[in-house]
This record gives sequence, structure tokens and C-alpha cells, in this order.
Amino acid sequence: MLLALAAGALLSFPALAQSAADYCARARDPVRCEARQAALKNCADMNRVKKQACLEASMPPVDCSKAQNPQACETAQKARQVCKGKTGKELKICLRDERPRKKKMSKPRPARAIPKKGHK
Repeated sequence: MLLALAAGALLSFPALAQSAADYCARARDPVRCEARQAALKNCADMNRVKKQACLEASMPPVDCSKAQNPQACETAQKARQVCKGKTGKELKICLRDERPRKKKMSKPRPARAIPKKGHK
């Protein structure tokens, strides 16, 4: 019984393991997904800073036409371009400063009842 369970588990592993091509075929941007998989493979043996630079250099830009919010995508792309070469906190600060702030929509306040004299 135990042997049958072990054999079933071993035979199910190939079904669980997907190739990068199968995985990327279902992605929103398959070309970028495949480029990312190739970049990860090519830059795998580098340290953090060099690896990040290698990944950035290897990746094509995002196709904003496929984004949920194309305008926000374009803004983010411009911010990344301006902040290129920065890392860590410096990068976070730069990206934050380059993106325009979202305007909060103020909700109309409900009218307050003005108490009449003599009522509490």
C-alpha cells in the first residue's frame, strides 16, 4: 500500500512541474515573462547588486497597453527611467518623488442637524 502511494506521488511530480514556456504562455505578457526567465537564468551566478543590474539590463520594458491602468503604467515607466542606476533606499525615495500623488476624493459630509433651542 505504501509502495503504491509512493509510486503515485513520484509519477505526479512531472505533471506539477511546468516548463517556463508553459508558465509564460498563460502570463499577461508572455514575451516579457520569457525574457524574465532567461534573464534569471543568465544572471543567477551574480551577487545582489550585479544581479539586479543584470536583470534590469536584460528585461524589455513593460507593455503598458496590456496593463489594467495604462496611464499609471506609463507614469511608473517614466519614474523607473529617471531613477535608473539607483538602489535601496535611494531608489525608493526617487520612485516615490517621481510618481505624482493620487488626489484623494473627498466624500461629501452628511448634513448635521442643528439643534433647536431648548432641546438637548
